[in-house]
Amino acid sequence: MTYSVGTHHKLRQGLVTITALLIAALAALDHSGSFDWLENRSSDIRARRTVDPPGDHDIVIIDIDNASYSALTRKLGRWPWTRRVWTELLRYLTPGQPKLVIFDILFSGSEPDVDPEFAAAIRHAGNVLLPFAFVSGQLDTGDDVFTPPAAAAVKLEGRTPGTALDRTAWSLNAPESALLAGAATTGSNLGSADPDGITRRLPLVLRYEGKTWSTVWLAAALRLLKLPPTAQFSDDEFTAGPIHLPVDGEGRYVVRWHGDTLNSYQRVPIWEMICSIYPSQCDPGVRRHPASEFAGKIVLVGASAAGSFEVRPTAVSETAPGMFVLATSLDNVLHSQGIRRSSWQLSLALLILMTTLPAWAVLRYRSITTPLSVTLGAIFVYAAVCFVAYGQQFWLPMSVPLLGAALSFTGNTAFRYLTVDRELSRTRGTLERYVSPQLVSYIMDHLGEFNFKGEKKKLTILFSDVRSFTTLTEHSDPVELLEQLNEYLEAMTDIIFRYDGIVDKFIGDGIMAHWGAFTPDRPNARLAAQAALDMMSRLATLNEHWVSIGRPPLDIGIGVHTDTVIFGNVGTGKKVDFTAIGDGVNLAARLESSNKEYKTHIIISAATLAELDGAAQTNALGSIIVKGKTVGVQIFELLALDGSKI
Repeated sequence: MTYSVGTHHKLRQGLVTITALLIAALAALDHSGSFDWLENRSSDIRARRTVDPPGDHDIVIIDIDNASYSALTRKLGRWPWTRRVWTELLRYLTPGQPKLVIFDILFSGSEPDVDPEFAAAIRHAGNVLLPFAFVSGQLDTGDDVFTPPAAAAVKLEGRTPGTALDRTAWSLNAPESALLAGAATTGSNLGSADPDGITRRLPLVLRYEGKTWSTVWLAAALRLLKLPPTAQFSDDEFTAGPIHLPVDGEGRYVVRWHGDTLNSYQRVPIWEMICSIYPSQCDPGVRRHPASEFAGKIVLVGASAAGSFEVRPTAVSETAPGMFVLATSLDNVLHSQGIRRSSWQLSLALLILMTTLPAWAVLRYRSITTPLSVTLGAIFVYAAVCFVAYGQQFWLPMSVPLLGAALSFTGNTAFRYLTVDRELSRTRGTLERYVSPQLVSYIMDHLGEFNFKGEKKKLTILFSDVRSFTTLTEHSDPVELLEQLNEYLEAMTDIIFRYDGIVDKFIGDGIMAHWGAFTPDRPNARLAAQAALDMMSRLATLNEHWVSIGRPPLDIGIGVHTDTVIFGNVGTGKKVDFTAIGDGVNLAARLESSNKEYKTHIIISAATLAELDGAAQTNALGSIIVKGKTVGVQIFELLALDGSKI
């Protein structure tokens, strides 16, 4: 079923308005950050489903895991352990010539008995990175503690993004000066969690005391790539030599995770390293690692043991230790692996596309199934594209466009149902009371061609009436008579519907029907004449049944006339009838009543006979004069029809 031109225009205007308002509202809310939490969650799902294979094979983590932590704590006491452990570890690793040794441990404060040896080992190695930390709050340890190590300074060309750390709110927790003096480089280990506490984005530099300071992962990358401490931020990219990372307005990049972090990089338990250093003190079954195994490697020393590290929930792990975040971030910077977010122009275009598509389907297709299929298909395809794009390091907006598609389908479908569909449903309900189901479907498909407000149409009108019904009511049980009458009316209505007639109304025991209101190109007079003959035949069958069960037979008269009358909704205010009126209707009623005078059952007018085009077998009855007219009308008794001509 299609809409009429007027209905289609009304529906289109409504859908365009709803869709435009929805796009504007979602775009405004998205711009305000109202959907950031939802979009971040969608990115977490994509991050888990599209993780890269394990990370850089040159990154090796010496891990203070649970087993090592338990064993060494019994020997060395509570954490943090004496720095003699790290002195011996560094002395062991140095001959193997790793590229860089990064301690994810803060060596603030002093250990007088060990620090000179540890500082000497750091200086001799020449490839050690010691981090410092920015701490929220004040530390009462002197003014010098507020100045970060000069080795961490970065010179920026162009804009300086991000929020500056205020000295009144942030203090510095730096390594002991003797240790820091021998370090190859240093950087801040301050990360950047989103409002929900999950680490998805990390800064590359930090601003403090009017200067710019490197993070650990950037400092390590600059050292490894032998780059000077200079960098540049454009509107959406960070550049330092061969390093190119997409960044947001605050200078943060979206981390590209490898695996589930726990298995992203090669890990060596610290206990195995201790046994490698002191082989005689360990069971022969414990794996040993010669220093040469770390040649050319980037060695990170950190902890995954419960209670010995700060948990940093990430998109792929709720309990990631900080050293895995550090390893991944360094891997990202070295290989320019950052997730690039789409521009706001592209995001808006995708929102418009995903919101408009369901609206178009609701306008284009009458069935609810097709728009629903189009919407679900669009959602599925777009979600798949978002996952594929994320795997290629491109973050397309997912939550808002999908929400737009769902709301567009729901809102536009509801609008269509509450307006035009409800109106059409009422029209269909009205028609089904008068018209056969097949004709109803035809009418609903061609609503644009009809005028229901009333217009002149050429109709073939049929009246039928039960003779002597008043007498029957006086001598019959009312309940049984009503049941018999309903059975008769139902049978006659079925015949009229079979020939695509419209039952205009029941007038007591009488029926008014007509043909041609919606099908002017069909042989309406022939259909009406055949319906009249079938009504008489069906009545004969009914009478046999009624007589057999002790009920009185019925006799009817039928009048059929073809004329131009007024058809449509007639009346005003609360009383409106969907009917036909005019002289032609009156004549058809007069023909029906004339059957009593002529002792006939079916009388047709000359106008109807002319429409039958020689297919009728009739008996001429002369002429009658209708009340209010002076010219007689020729009438005929209809006896049969030549079926081959119908």
